[in-house]
Amino acid sequence: MARVAFLVPYQDMCDLVWSEIGEGIGHITPVCVEYVPTPQIRGKVRELEKQGCDLIVARGVHASIARRSVKIPVTEIRMATQELGSSILELKAELGCERPVLGLIGFANMFGATSRFNDLFQIDLRSYMVLDSEEMTGAVAQAAADGCQAVIGGSLVCRDADRRGLPCRFLYTSEEGMRRTLEIASHVCYAIDLEKSASAEMETMLTYTFSGIIQADRSGIVRRVNRAGSNLLEKRPNELIGRHATEVLSDLPAKTLESVLTEGMEIQSTVLNVRQKMVLVNIVPIQVDGEISGALFTIQESRRIIEMDSKLRWEMHQRGYIAKRTFDKMVANGREMKQCLELARRVAQYSAPILLLGEPGVGKGFLAQCVHNDSVRRGGAFVPLDCSAWQADTLDNMLFGNYTIQKGSPACMAEQAQGGTLYLSHVEALPMETQYKLKSLIQGKFLHNGPNRPADADVRVIASTDVNLAARVEKGEFRRDLYYALNVLSLELPPLRRRREDAVDWFDQYLNKWQEKFKRYFHPTQGAYKFVEIYDWPGNLDQMDSLCERVVLLAEKRSIDEAFLKKQLEQVTPNLLPGTEKVVLYKDQRAVELAELLRRHNGNREKVAAELGVSKTTLWRRMKKYGIEKDFSY
Repeated sequence: MARVAFLVPYQDMCDLVWSEIGEGIGHITPVCVEYVPTPQIRGKVRELEKQGCDLIVARGVHASIARRSVKIPVTEIRMATQELGSSILELKAELGCERPVLGLIGFANMFGATSRFNDLFQIDLRSYMVLDSEEMTGAVAQAAADGCQAVIGGSLVCRDADRRGLPCRFLYTSEEGMRRTLEIASHVCYAIDLEKSASAEMETMLTYTFSGIIQADRSGIVRRVNRAGSNLLEKRPNELIGRHATEVLSDLPAKTLESVLTEGMEIQSTVLNVRQKMVLVNIVPIQVDGEISGALFTIQESRRIIEMDSKLRWEMHQRGYIAKRTFDKMVANGREMKQCLELARRVAQYSAPILLLGEPGVGKGFLAQCVHNDSVRRGGAFVPLDCSAWQADTLDNMLFGNYTIQKGSPACMAEQAQGGTLYLSHVEALPMETQYKLKSLIQGKFLHNGPNRPADADVRVIASTDVNLAARVEKGEFRRDLYYALNVLSLELPPLRRRREDAVDWFDQYLNKWQEKFKRYFHPTQGAYKFVEIYDWPGNLDQMDSLCERVVLLAEKRSIDEAFLKKQLEQVTPNLLPGTEKVVLYKDQRAVELAELLRRHNGNREKVAAELGVSKTTLWRRMKKYGIEKDFSY
């Protein structure tokens, strides 16, 4: 039932309210029955609004102040006609006049119609309605100046009338008046309960449907959007609500929407490009009593890929050679990251190689995709390769082909990137021979493994690293000419701890990704968001992505709070081996034993492999599994 607060202008009235409520009034749950002095009424109603009060019942100036101060509905305690009539007859008898002149002073919301009172009671009743309690004194003075022989009103009116020696009657609220007020309040509460029920049902339906839903008003302004719609548009609801539908769906022609809102047409299965995704949109008019009051959009992502030649596009998609990330999906709220993306947009227009720098997990791969999608090569393949994930021979064959390759076999990665972009992460892991071939590729020559002559190449190379390549060059571990070729344009992405203003938006992106994947939905608390913002995120975006997946899988409550996030981080965050900053290990005894062996043999992998009785390749795989760096040394 609706929660109702009764705020009354004098203490005795509290007992009257409770006596009339008795054992209960339908649809009313009283949260308070309280006498509140006029100066305190504004603060009281605002406090009630925060507490979830549904309706305020008040009288006179209290009701007027409440209505101006909060959005909660207000029901006024009005004077019953019988109460006012009794006061008039008492004053008439006291004055002993045939047709006395009486003044009725108060707020218009306190009284019903009085136009027939003069004839009924043989009086001359003059009304002095005020807008504020401060006007009461002036109204009493005006009534006296107009020749009123007595006045009727509240406590302020009676006080001023007594000072002037003017007869008066205080307007008490009778049982009948309170009973009538409670009946009206009960009807209002019934309507509130119906609205709550309908809203809850609608909200549940909108929240748990898999289709995106947008509601717009008659002017085309978005008034409501569900979670699926927010996720498809990759915007928070508060970034969509209040905007015009043609801004939210930029490919939607204004005339199409106008035909729905003015002519009542239904638009079925129109295809729009939304955030680099093809979606199917249905638009139908919302009609109330035959009048169009708005439009409802349902949105579903289309799985068809229609931007390029279907066969080529399908092959690229199957091989994962599609760059999905675009600049508008990159979060950049701080100055440092904004400058980085601004420079990236500028250099994207050219085909020169780019070297991306930054700690692991800062989003170098995302930025490489953005550069590709913002360049003239966006129609070509985006071929990514993690150079640290493969042995030297395998890596060279993947990039530049195999000597024994058979006719009809798939082309190597450098060939597949023709007209597009080749993205090499952890470029420092390339062997020297492959580094030379990569330098030639950058210079426009493709050196295929085998007897073939060098061929012309049209490949843009984007490389990334989280190590100091200049130091590797000085040690002779990286080719100097390749370093200079790659470093023509370099961009450094700051770690997440240096762009804390981005953390919450990234957190929302990853949380939404895993919520959609597993169809489990949660609401982070303000405390959780605050923790996300202040935490250092040593693993950057990779750590955040992993945490969000874990949270979605393990959360048992609808809300995710700070304590839950901390607990999940404590269980998955790697710890440093005491006495070294080189080896990172997780809660696995085998990782500890392997780290100790490396320490004992001063990082010599041959000796460690021999002691374990495994090959160097197997040892390398174990080190990679447990997060132990390949260049372990002391």
